[in-house]
Amino acid sequence: MELGEKLFGSKWFVSQAEKEAKRDRLPYSERIGQVVAIAGTLIVLAFFVIHQTRPTGFFTDEFGTGDSTFFYVMILVGLVPAFIRLLLGTRNAARPADAFSLALFFVGGLYFLLTWPFDFAYFADPFPHSLEFLIDWVSADLGKLLIGFGVVVSPFFSVFTYLSYVAVKRRMGQPQVVAQ
Repeated sequence: MELGEKLFGSKWFVSQAEKEAKRDRLPYSERIGQVVAIAGTLIVLAFFVIHQTRPTGFFTDEFGTGDSTFFYVMILVGLVPAFIRLLLGTRNAARPADAFSLALFFVGGLYFLLTWPFDFAYFADPFPHSLEFLIDWVSADLGKLLIGFGVVVSPFFSVFTYLSYVAVKRRMGQPQVVAQ
């Protein structure tokens, strides 16, 4: 028996797929949550665009055009699952995009950990001086720790998310048995 068959046949995974299939439709409140997530991501995107267009010094000289393109593509690809959930109102439809964005984060996070073209001494510079205290405590070590944690967990979540997509899709394609 292959690993996939063992997983798809496990009692826990089957019950998880059933739960997820039953709650696939997003209620209105969670769709609003997707709008908030999209808005938050766009604010983060604007924050980094300000770093790059002003040049504040956060992006070092080693942060070239290829790095910049990859960095912003990662952020934009990360928006796709939220847009899918918002527009279609279902969780499962967004899972392949979620899995892809997690895999992309693994690659990008690992690349940026190895090259580290960031100078966190300038991280708070886009904020007005009176508000810099909100994020000037974020150090390069904390940034590396958070990205490193994401690099470690993202492959697992990427695979699990895709397998969940397949299992929920299978479950939703089966006729529902009504208890008598």
